[in-house]
Amino acid sequence: MNSSLMIPKLRFPAFSEKWEPTKLDNNSDSVMYGMNSSAIEYDGKHGYIRITDIDDNNCFSPNPITSPDGVIEGKFRLNRGDIVFARTGANTGKSYLYKESDGEIYFAGFLIKVSIINAVPEFIYQNTFRAKYDNWVHIMSMRSGQPGINAEEYKSYAFNIPEDAEQQKIANFLSSIDKKVSLLKEKDALLEQYKKGVMQKLFSQDIRFKDENGNEFPDWQPKVVGDFMIESRIKGGSGLTAKKITVKLWGKGVFEKNENISGSENTQYYQRKSGQFIYSKLDFLNCAFGLIPDYLNNFETTVDLPCFDISNGINKYLILEMIKQKRFYKKYGDMADGSRKAKRIHAKDFLSFPLDLPSEEEQNKMASFLQAIDKKIQLVSQQIEQTQTFKKGLLQQMFV
Repeated sequence: MNSSLMIPKLRFPAFSEKWEPTKLDNNSDSVMYGMNSSAIEYDGKHGYIRITDIDDNNCFSPNPITSPDGVIEGKFRLNRGDIVFARTGANTGKSYLYKESDGEIYFAGFLIKVSIINAVPEFIYQNTFRAKYDNWVHIMSMRSGQPGINAEEYKSYAFNIPEDAEQQKIANFLSSIDKKVSLLKEKDALLEQYKKGVMQKLFSQDIRFKDENGNEFPDWQPKVVGDFMIESRIKGGSGLTAKKITVKLWGKGVFEKNENISGSENTQYYQRKSGQFIYSKLDFLNCAFGLIPDYLNNFETTVDLPCFDISNGINKYLILEMIKQKRFYKKYGDMADGSRKAKRIHAKDFLSFPLDLPSEEEQNKMASFLQAIDKKIQLVSQQIEQTQTFKKGLLQQMFV
């Protein structure tokens, strides 16, 4: 192999030696499967890590933390230097480097523990964030109908490695970036929590704004949704020709629907306009609500995703936030759904739901306040994305 290929494009100035090829097996003294146990309520001491407890950033993120059931054997406890890998299913390839700050943790049967020696564990762990590793996981796991990688196959994972001092330098540097991302995510979560708490107080009228003269706004007026929304049914094309949109669960927005297979020519679609309110009949109880963005103007949906024009004098942003409140959609959605087997909330039912509204001026004040929080959340989200992109670029240049 050309020795120049064994030197990374970007490295710390104190190092110049070429890297050496190795395998995971060469850098570990044990590779073992986890304990077969069900998860029970956390006992206050014995944490339990399963595939589902490893998040997209390869961190231990249980919700909530659990304990393993039955007899707990010490050999299944994670220790410093241990990395666990997901060995089956859609999460195959996920990894987690044990951190003592996570407490006493035992690992489940669908995970494989690799105890690292002769190398810096954090360096090998950072390898699992690389595109090269993702490609290896894809190739290894898709050779049978059920995705999976066994212990012997993980041991064969090949990568290149520098001397210990350079490993540690790289690991420390990349870990500092991970820490920054973690802190940004904590900030994002706190802002989301703050917004949620503020909305609860605003919409229950525990907090009220005042007008420009310091006077109280008028009392909120009892309405039903149909007082300020009307269903839109502008006929469009069929399933063969329609440019389709969908609305995501939990208020995550409206997006173009990408389909590999065209819809039926017998299905009638309806044009949707920017600024209209949209929801999914089938997922009403899963908070599938949104406003059509400008770039999706004239896209189409079936009647299963009804759309509504909102009256002038109504703040669209605020109405969406009010409808996204569980106290609204869950309460009235459950009442309308009743015991019907097909859990669909029809337009006529939605338009009958009660919703007290503040005056237009107070609506706008409330919306401006909440949108200011949204901007802060958006800024933090952008910082997270930029930092993660920055790290991805470093991974491409700091490893060979």
